[in-house]
Amino acid sequence: MKALIIHGPNMNLLGHFSENRLTLDKLNRSIRKIGLTKNIECKIFQTHDEAKVATLLQRNRNKIDFIVLNLGAWHPCGYIIKDTLSLVKKPYRIAENSNQSAEYINNTIFDKKYIIQNENIEESYIESLNQLTKS
Repeated sequence: MKALIIHGPNMNLLGHFSENRLTLDKLNRSIRKIGLTKNIECKIFQTHDEAKVATLLQRNRNKIDFIVLNLGAWHPCGYIIKDTLSLVKKPYRIAENSNQSAEYINNTIFDKKYIIQNENIEESYIESLNQLTKS
């Protein structure tokens, strides 16, 4: 199986605002480690540009089985991402830190059944991968 993992805005600064000093590099290593145990090849990207997310989704649509995204501030306004997800027709989950993104999630335009929230962002990604590999 192949997964597309997209980290959204400011995730490159994760170590500066995470309570347990988790960095993006550590998170990516954890994602890859979980992927190995589940036989998932993970393509991982981080961007602050919503248009780049749409491009990544479009370019990888025939190369992947599912998608895990972190949207953060794009929850209330990510219409391009939402539309692109509906066009590529791949299962997806949105992994979020429930403390950091609570305000955005409360105003999300995305279907809340696809949002996985946990106080530990790493756990949100792991749960997202678990759910997508069961479907």
